[in-house]
Amino acid sequence: MKNILLYCRSGFETDCAAEITELAAMYGFYGYPEFKKKQGFVVFVMQEATAGEQLIQTLDWRELIFARQIIAVNELIRFESGGRVESLLEAAKKLPLAQDLWIETADTNEAKSLASLIKKLDKPLKGGWKKASLLRTKATGVRHHVFLLSGEAAYLGVSYHVCRSEFPLGIRRLKFPAKAPSRSTLKLEEAMHQFIPAKKWPLLLREGMTAVDLGAAPGGWTYQLVERGIQVIAIDNGPMQDNLMATGLVDHQKADGFKYQPQRQVDWLVCDMVEKPTMVAELMARWLAKGWTKRAIFNLKLPMKKRHEEVTNCLEIIRRSLKNAGREYEMQAKHLYHDREEITVCIICH
Repeated sequence: MKNILLYCRSGFETDCAAEITELAAMYGFYGYPEFKKKQGFVVFVMQEATAGEQLIQTLDWRELIFARQIIAVNELIRFESGGRVESLLEAAKKLPLAQDLWIETADTNEAKSLASLIKKLDKPLKGGWKKASLLRTKATGVRHHVFLLSGEAAYLGVSYHVCRSEFPLGIRRLKFPAKAPSRSTLKLEEAMHQFIPAKKWPLLLREGMTAVDLGAAPGGWTYQLVERGIQVIAIDNGPMQDNLMATGLVDHQKADGFKYQPQRQVDWLVCDMVEKPTMVAELMARWLAKGWTKRAIFNLKLPMKKRHEEVTNCLEIIRRSLKNAGREYEMQAKHLYHDREEITVCIICH
């Protein structure tokens, strides 16, 4: 397969396209993106017959910020309404054997109309795959994807565990906690799952740790920390939820988040302030460079245009600051499902 298909949030196609073009070139793969605004996906077109598979096995999933999923594909498959299964099955015989098959579409209002068709195709497609011996339990880490664009067209592709999301449509769905002060709590919960491996939670998110939440009110992010027994200094001139204050784990200080300095090093800094992204990047860089915190999770609110450029600039500000301070660190960034016009960044210093 010579191309790759990337799922993204509707409206972020330009940013996803710019990112994959840049990353592909870094690894010696050259092509061009094809997309329409608000379609929820981008196709990166290359020339070599196996370039798509090679690229997705070369990339690190953590490098992709705006992509929710990435699969290798060939050209769009068009079929008659009565021959969908046959057309897809014939094309699938050219793919490597897979462990399973996912049938998906874009995360847009228009694509939701295909839900009933996907349900209708699920059994005959998977049955056809099994009958043709295209699914093998030993094909560990290989997955086939049917990405429906309409009742007459679909992309057929493959993904590998080395670089992909393990969630349908690349979306981690979470249940809103009834006691949480705001829906923003889901941003931090998703970030914790995204950036911190489950096996490290007992070490990195343990009871008794300390944290600072800048711009905390009414407490959506503080809630996630308190639920894990972490003591929080909540910085905001606005009010905090009474239930959070009643836990005894929250010290609410009415102060300016850009001027506040901790008396001693804390384990975590979290921040979801609605401010210019460069200002937040510089603030986070200062906390980490000065050693006021060991770790940080924060959001960067993005402009309407040139969002990829703004992200690149903000992350470079942080890299430069930490390099000058001699800090060793790991940094990841992702446009999470529960984000809107922002990305979430996690930095852990060693």
